[in-house]
Amino acid sequence: MGAIDAFSKTITMITSHRNLLLLIMIFTLTVAPISAYLVGNAPQISMNQTQTTQRQGNVIFEEHGATFPEEDLNALKEFLPRLLIYALIVSLLMAAAQYAVIKGAHMAVEGKEYSLTGLISDGFRHLLQVFIINLIFGIIALTVMVLPLMLILIPIATGALSSAGGIVIFGVFLVIIVELFVVVFMMGLLSMTVPLYVVKGSIGATFEAFSLAFRNIFSTFGFGALLMIGVLVISMMMAPFSMIVAVAFHGWAGTLISAIVEAPFQAVIYAILWIGGLELYLELEKKKGLEEVDLLADEFNF
Repeated sequence: MGAIDAFSKTITMITSHRNLLLLIMIFTLTVAPISAYLVGNAPQISMNQTQTTQRQGNVIFEEHGATFPEEDLNALKEFLPRLLIYALIVSLLMAAAQYAVIKGAHMAVEGKEYSLTGLISDGFRHLLQVFIINLIFGIIALTVMVLPLMLILIPIATGALSSAGGIVIFGVFLVIIVELFVVVFMMGLLSMTVPLYVVKGSIGATFEAFSLAFRNIFSTFGFGALLMIGVLVISMMMAPFSMIVAVAFHGWAGTLISAIVEAPFQAVIYAILWIGGLELYLELEKKKGLEEVDLLADEFNF
């Protein structure tokens, strides 16, 4: 029930405080010209197919391969620094937006008034901390997702070497199931990290997300699943508009128009992820408080 309650409160918060969506759109629209300028003319990499033939007696040997044109590789080398700069700028700007939106949602939960300018100012004051939190937990999440994958690949490799098809099929099935569970669970866990920082004001407090998540595995997993479904639904709604823009426009103009068209959809996605993480954290904290009250009541009765 904790996951469902948190998700329903997330939708209620988004619909009743649409100015928080507006706040996200300010940032996503700010990113649009930056993305168009830095990555709007991404190089197209082509491949040259190669084939060599050798004849030895009555036997013909053929070798097939592919090479990348040197000019395409040079263009890619020139593009990568722009891509890294773009990724850094976007990460910092969205870190500011993330803090501002979560702070506004938390103030709304507490019945306090807030202003968009005040939230934006708070967001920029805390953007480095939020960026560091996202970076740290992103690395942790990647490690957690890769480790079980490496362990499961062992039976797959064993089955492949021994030509045991059943073991290979079982291993692939196990990879899909385990990785799906890990990804969904980590999605719920990671959604609480920045809300913990916003509420408690300490980067160290963000690690409490682990204890909250593992004490409430089913709620965290269920909420992660709801988040994933919500993101997929919004992405599917956005896809037709993106495809139309991609067909009609190319290069710098196409990237700019696509970013502007996608901004409202991205705002909803970010709102679900950020506000949802706050609502899940508050829900699990409330549950923990009730459990502690029950424990004290049992001790008192004893």
